[in-house]
Amino acid sequence: MNRTWRGILVLIGACLIHLTLGVLYCFGNISSYVVSYLKYRTSFTTITYTNTQWIFTLMVVGQGSSMYFGGLLEKKIGSRLTILIGCIVNTSAVFVSYWSIESFYGLILTYGLIFGFGIGLAYSTTMTLAIKWLPAIKGVVAGCVVAGFGMGATVFNPIITMYINPDNVHANCTPYAPVNNETYFCDPQDKEILDRVPSCFQVMAACFLGIQLVGNLLLKAPPNTEYTSFTTQVDTGDTSEVDSYQSRSSIAQADQEEDTGNTEEESLRPGEMIKHLDFWVMWCGFLLNNQGISYVGTYWKVVGAGFIKDDFFLAAIGSAGSIFNAFSRIIWGAFGDTAGYKIGMGCLQFTFGTLLIFMYWMQYKWGYAIYVCALFFCVGGSFSLLPTATLKRFGMTYSTSNYGLVFTSGACGALLNVLLLNLTRAGNLQQQQVQWIIASCLFTSFTLTMFFKFKGCSKGTKYRPLRNE
Repeated sequence: MNRTWRGILVLIGACLIHLTLGVLYCFGNISSYVVSYLKYRTSFTTITYTNTQWIFTLMVVGQGSSMYFGGLLEKKIGSRLTILIGCIVNTSAVFVSYWSIESFYGLILTYGLIFGFGIGLAYSTTMTLAIKWLPAIKGVVAGCVVAGFGMGATVFNPIITMYINPDNVHANCTPYAPVNNETYFCDPQDKEILDRVPSCFQVMAACFLGIQLVGNLLLKAPPNTEYTSFTTQVDTGDTSEVDSYQSRSSIAQADQEEDTGNTEEESLRPGEMIKHLDFWVMWCGFLLNNQGISYVGTYWKVVGAGFIKDDFFLAAIGSAGSIFNAFSRIIWGAFGDTAGYKIGMGCLQFTFGTLLIFMYWMQYKWGYAIYVCALFFCVGGSFSLLPTATLKRFGMTYSTSNYGLVFTSGACGALLNVLLLNLTRAGNLQQQQVQWIIASCLFTSFTLTMFFKFKGCSKGTKYRPLRNE
């Protein structure tokens, strides 16, 4: 089969796998059911939405902490097996949440940390594999793969809502009024809704299994990355196939190096990358960006439920937002390829911060729907701009592990976000004030990105610089 067409099939497989990994963004929708179940069906009777933010936070922590190890594992056992292991961990964590939801701490472990750990193992490995097949359009490929991630909520938000709440009942209980007006589903009036919450995890796991099976069957390593058999021959002392392996892959490798502009000597190892200030600017920028990403990803429904009394419409908002999240990644990726990282990321951060400043006043049903879509359009940008920037700056060879290290800032950012939200709740701050604080983080990130001049690697090290430096 033609290399390009085979690469397209690999890209489709990567998108399917990311579709299931992207259920992370369903948390904003499912959280109203989960927190209500924990409050009225378990011993955690004082739990709030702010407490359950820890579940989402540990998803991101698990993802961020495992992406680097996913890169190391890829070097040892190959891309396909690494991705398969990530899928198994991810789906199994969702399945066992049927039982662990009886304890808040058990749910944090399964649907939070372990679920996120599985995402991290498969996340950047699938992206890197697709880019290796189609290296001439790295930004578009990265955007397409992470668009699959963004589309996860589009597919699964309606499934979750229709399964748990088929009668479109609105949450009406306000146990913490007048301190805050967050609404919950409660016993006995919402008994049937709460009854269906645990089994929803098994329904999701079954869907994941089928989609991931198809996705993994479509994956294949390109000829110049089929290093597993080569390594095995060297380890066992049998070098009879080494020369033939090198001969078979030399043409393909030369083609890829011509496309990417990166060779082994141009690629920095993770230990070398972290010595460069460029890495830390990207890392801190994503840390601050994540304040907006985490807030929008978990609180869009909580804010909307205060004035929209239609659970189906709220689920539709989440699905529409995830479509914008998905396709914005392709658009931001293409924009980053054209304008460069600095301009692309700067535009993203300034727009995101501005939208958050005015979010409080958009308390109209259809206006809020459009506004959430605009916010999710900004959410997706970092996830297509950062991978290609990391690859162009630090090289292809260690790109999976390198991006894994960059993404650890997402884990730290999620922890910072939940601590920030808990502090604002303790100070009885209103949503408007919280949104302004989050917006200030985005403007700080914008300032850092726009006023820092990327200086590149040390002398004597070849690299492909970012545009607009």
